[in-house]
Amino acid sequence: MPVASSSRASKRHRRAPSSDIEEDGPSQARPRQEEEDVEMDEEEQQPRRSKKDKKRQANQDDSDAEPNVDDEDVPVPEIKDQPLDRVTGQKVHGLAGDWAVLRDKVHSQSYNFVREVGAAVAEFTEGEKGEKALNTVDCLMRELLDTEQELNSHEQALDDIYNRISRGDEIVGVTDVYEKLVKEKLNAYNSKTSRQKYAKSDPYQKFKQAIYEVHHPDTAMPPVVDLIPQEDGDVSDDDDDEVQIGGVTQDYKCPLTLTILDDPLTSKQCGHSYSAFAIKEYLGPNRTKSKECPATGCHKLICLNDLEEDKDLARRAKEAARRERAREEDSDDDGEVIE
Repeated sequence: MPVASSSRASKRHRRAPSSDIEEDGPSQARPRQEEEDVEMDEEEQQPRRSKKDKKRQANQDDSDAEPNVDDEDVPVPEIKDQPLDRVTGQKVHGLAGDWAVLRDKVHSQSYNFVREVGAAVAEFTEGEKGEKALNTVDCLMRELLDTEQELNSHEQALDDIYNRISRGDEIVGVTDVYEKLVKEKLNAYNSKTSRQKYAKSDPYQKFKQAIYEVHHPDTAMPPVVDLIPQEDGDVSDDDDDEVQIGGVTQDYKCPLTLTILDDPLTSKQCGHSYSAFAIKEYLGPNRTKSKECPATGCHKLICLNDLEEDKDLARRAKEAARRERAREEDSDDDGEVIE
């Protein structure tokens, strides 16, 4: 019996530490496990937060960062304008052609339109009101000519640069060179008087002719220079060595039919115009066979291939025919005897 009790006592003594561990173990391990779980949760959530805030944080870091003095002191190499070569010169020549196309496209139709307006104003408006209206149209025509000259200055400047490149000249700073050339040409044009600007202009001469023949039918128009007031800088007629061509009368009659031109064709050889059906019958079907121009005093040889349509002349011929009929009707009305 004593042995048995001693044995049980020893067993109870050995269990005591294990029971203590079991009682103390959960209380110590649970907080440690919770801390580990919190740390793991934070690690799992950290990538999510970093994805959302990564860009914002980077921007904030950049804004808070101080400027790098070394970066500001890095020298930037100076790249000078390179001289134009012949290949680039061809492109410059192409740009000059673009200016020419723009100039022709804008102004060719505008000149015809203003000329028709001027003739209409001259015919249907009289007195002081008519004179004021004609002055307005005249100013419009001159503004068109000034605009054409401005476009022409750009074209000429590019042509000058192209010619210098073709000669082998070195052109550096092409933009400054181009602007300087344009400015020089415009200043030279603007320094001229009205006679010097417009008297020799073909569109302006046709404009004045259209108005003059309304006011003075069947009368030759004097030189255009005589229709423009003289200004300071104009030479006197005695000092002018150039012969001013005047005495031109626009003839709208076909030299073959002696009637108003119908669907006129104009010769590139001599400038005379004919009714289409009449000149085709005169020259025959062979387009290259030449005959002498039927206009009085003209001995140029022409063929069908030399003829081209002249729609502007056709319009003016119709207007001339209408004015002639109107004058005949007015003459008949004046000749009536009222009893």
